[in-house]
Amino acid sequence: MSEESHKLGVYGYAVMYRLQPGGRWMVDQDDEYRTLPAHYLSLDEALDRVGFMRMKKVEARVAAIVAEKTDGAEEFEPHHGP
Repeated sequence: MSEESHKLGVYGYAVMYRLQPGGRWMVDQDDEYRTLPAHYLSLDEALDRVGFMRMKKVEARVAAIVAEKTDGAEEFEPHHGP
């Protein structure tokens, strides 16, 4: 692990999945925020979801959503409309 990785802030945890072996990894869109994937604030919640998906024979993994230094509230406005 590089020294720079210690400076990263994690915004949340997304669940990536693919429906076919060797297929594309997918992440659902967040219901509230148009600029973020669906995510959990807790790693334990995301891992629980991954475990559930694996029980259903869906390949799944957790991915951290890294917060950038320039991220601010205006970048994460709730989604309004279709």
